[in-house]
Amino acid sequence: MKLKELGEFGFIDRIKVDALSRLEEDLVGIGDDCALFQVSQGRSILLTTDMLVERVHFLLDKMTLFQLGYKALAVNLSDIAASGGIAREAFISIAVPEKIEVADLEDIYRGMKALAVKYDVNITGGDTTGSFIDLVINIAVTGEIEKEQALYRNGARAGDLICVTGNLGDSATGLDILLNHPELKSDFESLVSQHLTPEPHLKQGRLIAKSKLASAMMDISDGLASDIRHICKASGVGAEIEIEQLPLSRDYQKYAHEHLNDPLKTALGVGEDYCLLVTLKRSNYDALSREMSANGYVLHAVGKITDSREITLKHPDGRTEQLQWGGWDHFKEKDV
Repeated sequence: MKLKELGEFGFIDRIKVDALSRLEEDLVGIGDDCALFQVSQGRSILLTTDMLVERVHFLLDKMTLFQLGYKALAVNLSDIAASGGIAREAFISIAVPEKIEVADLEDIYRGMKALAVKYDVNITGGDTTGSFIDLVINIAVTGEIEKEQALYRNGARAGDLICVTGNLGDSATGLDILLNHPELKSDFESLVSQHLTPEPHLKQGRLIAKSKLASAMMDISDGLASDIRHICKASGVGAEIEIEQLPLSRDYQKYAHEHLNDPLKTALGVGEDYCLLVTLKRSNYDALSREMSANGYVLHAVGKITDSREITLKHPDGRTEQLQWGGWDHFKEKDV
């Protein structure tokens, strides 16, 4: 069997079996955005890692090296945000091909440092090695959180609202511009920027975790169509997404109308939005929405959790249909 037949998440389901040699009550392992383990009474450490590979995750001719460094760290900090934690230390491992010069590496680290200083993150170590062809960057980030505040994927319950903390599809359209319409970059700078230098929602995640009003949370990295499935699978529930409620920026709508064949699929199925996907009791929505707004953030309700075990789309006219496609998977045949 090849990985493309099993898929990234099918592979994860296989390797997580018997991965824990020590079965400890306060430990969360493979399958969530961060691993979590307790280090003192009431206090837990978060740990996450992500790898970016040239030609798979990025194209060097479509972005600056500063932007690459910024994004490489951002995707890791977004995982800490997904648990509601405080990001602390970053460890950078990089495999460098001959085409990359010292000045290039300095630009990559300059991008990382520019984001790290925003969130009080230290770059404290890592590893550097050679690569025959492609540039590879792997980053591990630690964080911390109070045990009772940590949010996971398995807390959603039927009747909960499904919410997001930012617009959907901007990054996907930014990528489309870079690949297919580079002449429009200056007309849609916000979309391109969202793809090249995404901002992790660390502050939003921290606020949500401290409020104790949410039931589950993760970041939207692979697309809402994929990531809501992770929450539903972990929680044993289903979901209904309301198309009319999806937060779509004005630039996204303009570009989509003129250049995208399937705007809905692009908004839900490509990913790299790096906002947060949150579920919470309907009775908690107003309180959390007010608290978010008071701090300059948004909370968009886009659907509800159901007990059907299915993922459906609700159209503006009231029709519902099963969501047939998912989001990004590194190994399965691409459907977006």
